Amino acid sequence: MTTPFIRPYEYNFIRTQADNLSRQLASVHDPDIRDAVIYSASKKVFDLIPAMTPEQEELLMRIKTIESEEELTDYLTDVADAVHGFPAVTEAELKKLFHKNKKLKLPDLARLDVESTTFLSWNDTGSGKKFFVYPLDGKIVGVEGRYVPSTQKGICSLCNNYSDVTLVSARSKGSSESYKVVGNYMCIDSDECNRHMTDPSSLEHFLNRVK
Repeated sequence: MTTPFIRPYEYNFIRTQADNLSRQLASVHDPDIRDAVIYSASKKVFDLIPAMTPEQEELLMRIKTIESEEELTDYLTDVADAVHGFPAVTEAELKKLFHKNKKLKLPDLARLDVESTTFLSWNDTGSGKKFFVYPLDGKIVGVEGRYVPSTQKGICSLCNNYSDVTLVSARSKGSSESYKVVGNYMCIDSDECNRHMTDPSSLEHFLNRVK
């Protein structure tokens, strides 16, 4: 069994490339075009993780051999087995991250699907607050923001997916000890956001501004 080396958002990216490749190959019969399509998808997956062992590279480059739905399923199943999920966190650790919130409502950690979680986030509908937990620069950080209970269709600023989004705002401390509010439209359903995230850079930018 391959030692886990793929992060959840990287798996989402690989899955997207494999799905696209399978669909394109089903409708393309010209050998040169098929070769170009396979090369494009495999290069994107290869470039995703800079340093890989031969075993890891062999696993990911099986994308070149996908010709059927069955092969696609087998490939994604094996890649999923190599995902290392969200770091284990306890309720005590979450309370410490948000120690200023004396009425903190915690998520059900027992139901957390760590293998598909790039960032842990949950809503407190009673207070209108949204919480974010993420390993930023090697350290678990927690950010508390507020969200508008109503939603609209739009592009999420974190995962770039078209979904039900809500305005989320959080305070950012400026260099002059003053505070400003940072607001972004995000998926109201953070589990859905996690399923579509292929690049955490927008999430990290948001967290760096308000942590």
